[in-house]
Amino acid sequence: MRSPSCRAVRAAAACAAAAALLAGCGVRQTGVIEAGGPATVAVMTSSPGQYLLLYFLSSDDRPTPVYRTFPAADGAGTSTPLSGPKGLGLLFIGPRSDETAAGLHTELPRLRGRADTTVTDAGATVTVPFPVRTLSAPAVLQIVCTATYMESDGLAPVTVRGPDGSLPAARCP
Repeated sequence: MRSPSCRAVRAAAACAAAAALLAGCGVRQTGVIEAGGPATVAVMTSSPGQYLLLYFLSSDDRPTPVYRTFPAADGAGTSTPLSGPKGLGLLFIGPRSDETAAGLHTELPRLRGRADTTVTDAGATVTVPFPVRTLSAPAVLQIVCTATYMESDGLAPVTVRGPDGSLPAARCP
């Protein structure tokens, strides 16, 4: 027959082993692992009209999507994406007051003239009436992300072109 102290030692050892297993003993902590760009979401609107995904910058200068809807001008009862010069023009107007209050901002200049997009199988090109080589990287991403989701599925590369030349094609992170 075993003594009560032997049983207590075994019980304590069993509890310690169970605690080590439950605590994940031996699993090392890792840092954040980047897994790609933001998720793409299909948004169903409850009212007919046009919609657009604009990208403004968060407080840490990351491109942040803003979903906007517009009533149907023709009363057709369908929802369609807004694209082309009108969509890009809204990007250059900047965030609305409620979006600014939420911490969003823009680094894009006011648009004086027309911005347009050309879409091919290879991607999209956004042409703006101001120099692009002096734009900050976050400002370029605002254009790239807005154009790629406005004109495609979010995966196409976008080239930004101005009177001073073209920037290398880029993708929305």
